[in-house]
Amino acid sequence: MKRIITIIAMTACAAVLMSSCQKTPVEKKAGVPMTIQASVVAPTGTKTLYEYDTESKTLEGFWNSEEAITVVSFDQGGITAVDTFTSTGEEGRSKAEFSGTWTGNAGDKVICLYPSVDTYAGNSIFDAVRVGSPTIYMRNLSTASGALQHDDPSSISDVDLMLGEVLISGDVAHVYLERQFAVFRIEVTLRHFPYEAPPGSPFDQARINSIRIKCLDPDSDEEEEWGVNGDPVFVRFSGLDVTTGSYTGTPFTIERGPQDYYLLDSGNNSDLTLMEEDVVEKTFFVPVRFDKDLEAGYELCLQFGGNYYDDEEERRNSVTVFPGCDMRKTITSKLSLENGKIYGFKVTI
Repeated sequence: MKRIITIIAMTACAAVLMSSCQKTPVEKKAGVPMTIQASVVAPTGTKTLYEYDTESKTLEGFWNSEEAITVVSFDQGGITAVDTFTSTGEEGRSKAEFSGTWTGNAGDKVICLYPSVDTYAGNSIFDAVRVGSPTIYMRNLSTASGALQHDDPSSISDVDLMLGEVLISGDVAHVYLERQFAVFRIEVTLRHFPYEAPPGSPFDQARINSIRIKCLDPDSDEEEEWGVNGDPVFVRFSGLDVTTGSYTGTPFTIERGPQDYYLLDSGNNSDLTLMEEDVVEKTFFVPVRFDKDLEAGYELCLQFGGNYYDDEEERRNSVTVFPGCDMRKTITSKLSLENGKIYGFKVTI
């Protein structure tokens, strides 16, 4: 399988300007006003609004009109403060100024989470972001994702999961936010999947509206679909230690398994059907989390499902993988996966 290596910069730089005046303990409890200057360098740096450049094969990203980040402070016992910083400005800008009040303690380690836990996306992805917690958990990205619209990379913007440690030097601090996922750019050519199946077919009026990405190790004896042994590569659930004694900045895997997303609109709608056309071609940008590389001998599975109409029950039934829609490729040489990069694949159904 041909690999398209399209680099998205793994870091976005932000400068945090802290108040330099002396504060009493009482004033520290009330919080210290703080301003965060965040910038995006396109096309190598990306943020939440995405545009795909077909010539350079890069994703360009910019800030939305309203943005927020979560600032987490912690010590040896766990989280001591959770603060939200917000920014409002012109949509599509490359720089954003965040403002908020920091309520952490002197000597705390400070990190940033994106999306903010105060947003739907952030609340769907992050768990246990509260005072006293020693661990932050990150759920499967599909919990926050809407349908992945064809030919529209901005549909992954809600799952732009990033983490970064704040480094303070005098009155100035910096945070480098690192993406925690890669993007699979999947070009789908549909030639044989029916819009109206032949008489007697159980998949009459079938619609493709989901994709499952998973990996198989033929040499493994494990046959579990879920759990840490269910997939040798892809991550569904992970954690981040947030005590000063255990913090590494790198999430640890709790559960591996398939990456499942809806394509287009759920329900009866889908562009991946043959109606008037003889051939349908669509491209999807799919975020994936992983903790290992695609080793030689592994099977990469791109599986398409959806729903079909059951005449007897007079309702639609869901299908995880349609017959003929389980596209598998044996990895012939090791494919290293890196956060913040794009990998291109082509499949024909």
